[in-house]
Amino acid sequence: MEISDWLQRIVPDVQSQDWRDGCWLGHIKIRSAAHHPPLHWLGRALDAVDAAGALDTVTQRIVRAHGPEACEGWSEGDQHAQDALTEACAIAWAAERLGPPQPVDAGGGRLLVRVPSVDAVVAPRRQWPVRSLDDLLKQIGDDVAQASATVNGGAGRGIVYVDLNLALDAYARDVGYHGPMTEPVREMLKFFGQEHGLGWVLTRPFEWGVPIEEWY
Repeated sequence: MEISDWLQRIVPDVQSQDWRDGCWLGHIKIRSAAHHPPLHWLGRALDAVDAAGALDTVTQRIVRAHGPEACEGWSEGDQHAQDALTEACAIAWAAERLGPPQPVDAGGGRLLVRVPSVDAVVAPRRQWPVRSLDDLLKQIGDDVAQASATVNGGAGRGIVYVDLNLALDAYARDVGYHGPMTEPVREMLKFFGQEHGLGWVLTRPFEWGVPIEEWY
């Protein structure tokens, strides 16, 4: 299904909105995934989550993060809802690349995706909007360190799944699509991943099926 249809099912009381500065979930409800890769892959992620039997978990996390009704826009609820959608993408990626996923609550509002068949654990981390590339690199470094502290407490391979922020109508000019802006991000994630003994996945916003880079 398209992401708009999935959101109608997951948050039926969030009203559709054509105002782009309003509730992010409400606005995505009216957007077509045609010619918009992030939204295309987001719909496919929820298809995969459903197939993996994890839809109830993802639904609960989206509703808990955002609330069941529309927000006024530009809210932390919108950001946290997108975090939960990145978690859905990480579940979909794990199901395709590793094996049957088991999402588990890691505490502190975080979710881990365990894959017992290959003794692996995936830590999803979406990058929030920042003012500069330097701020983004710092955010990635902090996220990898936090992910390491979470996944290295148990056995198995640790993998940090880093999803870049979606600039909805300007995504094609943003990090992940613009080569000179993306290369420092790739290098920094590789550096921090190696430093902390983690595998890593770097994706354009919600594009879990076609990562920029993955090493695990």
